[in-house]
Formats: sequence, structure tokens, C-alpha cells
Amino acid sequence: MENTAPQAPQNEMPEEFMNGGDKKRRTMLTLTVILLVCAIAACIWVFVHQNGTAKADEKIALADIEQNDSVATTLYAEAAKAGYKSGNRAKVEMGIRLFRQGKYEEAIKYLDDASIDDNIVAAGVEALKGDCYVNLQQLDKALGCYDDAISEADENPQIVPLMLIKKANIFREQKNYAAEAKAYKAILDDYPRYAQGSQTDIRKYYERAEAQAEK
Repeated sequence: MENTAPQAPQNEMPEEFMNGGDKKRRTMLTLTVILLVCAIAACIWVFVHQNGTAKADEKIALADIEQNDSVATTLYAEAAKAGYKSGNRAKVEMGIRLFRQGKYEEAIKYLDDASIDDNIVAAGVEALKGDCYVNLQQLDKALGCYDDAISEADENPQIVPLMLIKKANIFREQKNYAAEAKAYKAILDDYPRYAQGSQTDIRKYYERAEAQAEK
């Protein structure tokens, strides 16, 4: 007797569906590869960043404890090449050292290349750049740096008045007495405590500049 029991149907799918499934599998495989590559790249970046930061920290630490000024300067110059936060601090340190040595153009290069997150430090860097330009007799550039320092300082009651005094001195050098008076007036109006506690007679210099501006 023939076996007449029904057979299970074969799992046959239309060709279009099979092709679509292949495409989906290829897409999923591609996405998996992309994610894997991204994950590996992220791990590499973290390793390189941490390793680079450690090297920069090590170099600047050696510079900080070095007693010989010449050797310390060399170490700071090497640390400045390392980048990262420590490298940026080394650039600022190099700017300060070169300024003291009268190498103003070299100092500016280091200061320009420093990336600073802290507003107060950034204001100090801009102020030092301004002082470099003053010594180079590039007074308009110095004024621009002092303006940048004021902007970075965000109304700091010590830094802003000091920058205004620096600007006033330049304006006087340029015989721009109206601008000089305006700078002193800003201190008197906005930072009266600084004016009262300053060894510089702000009101006296304001009145002198105002009188000369009216001539």
C-alpha cells in the first residue's frame, strides 16, 4: 500500500525575496564592519591621547623642577611640541621667558600657538602679547591684544582696569588724548574700587587727558 501521508511542504521562497534577504545581510554586515572600525579607532584615539598627555605631563614636570634656567627653557621648548594641556602651558611659559629675554617676536609665536581654556589665563596671554607689541612699537596691534584681554577677562575687577591703563598709556603716546580720557573714565565709572585702591592717581590722569583733549 502506498504511503499517502501528506509530506511537509518544502521551504521554497520567491527569488525576489531571496535577493532581498541577501541585500539585507550584506547591509547588516557592512554596518557591523563600520561599527567595529569606529570602535577600534576610538580605542586607538584614547590610547594615543592618554599616552601623548602622559608624555607632555612628564616633560613639563621635568621643566618645572629644573634649577638651571637654560636647561629648564630647553625642556619647556620640548614640552611645547608635545601638545595637549601641558604642551599649551609650556607654550605660555616659553612666551613669558622669551619676553623677559627681550625676544618679543619669538614670544608672540609661542603665545599665538597656545590654546587656553581658562578665561583668566587667556586674558593674561593676550596682555603679554600686547606688551610684546608695545616693545616692538606696534601700538595698534598692542591695543587689539589689550581689547582681547578685556573681552577674555569678562569684567574681572583687577584685569580690566589694568588693561585700560595700558591702553591709556598707548593713547597718550599717540597723542590721542580723547581716547586716553575715555579709558580712564571707564575705570572711574565701572571700577571705582580699583581707582580708589590704585597707586596711580586715575582721576588726576583722567582730568589731565580731558583738558588736553579739549585744547
